[in-house]
Amino acid sequence: MLIIFLASVGCGPAQDRINASTGVRIALSADSTSVELQNISSYAIAEFRADSLGTEQWKDFFAVYEEPADKEMRDFQDALDGSYLVLDSLVQFTPAAGFKKGQAYFSRCYTRELMQEPEDIISQRDLLPAGDFLEYKFIKR
Repeated sequence: MLIIFLASVGCGPAQDRINASTGVRIALSADSTSVELQNISSYAIAEFRADSLGTEQWKDFFAVYEEPADKEMRDFQDALDGSYLVLDSLVQFTPAAGFKKGQAYFSRCYTRELMQEPEDIISQRDLLPAGDFLEYKFIKR
């Protein structure tokens, strides 16, 4: 039985293992009007609710950008203006002007390692180097 169990766990899709180990992910909302930072730890959600972050502070943490025609200009884009909403286990960004149909966008979470529970960070004793971020690309349809 043990061998069958280990074989079935080991043969699962690689993407599931990656998502399970990183936890936090970015996705488009079901109605495609918002971008969501999902699977945030309860510890981080409680901190977000306790703090009153301004728009610029939110952008330093989790931001959405229009994809430029010149890919070399990606890191020089201004983040879109909009509103941030903290829900049960996610942060939702809704752009002020909405997403334009046919436009490509990308979103980044710049401090994904801070989304972990403190106990997990201590037990791993290994944070990713500065500059590491989680990125999500999409086109508004």
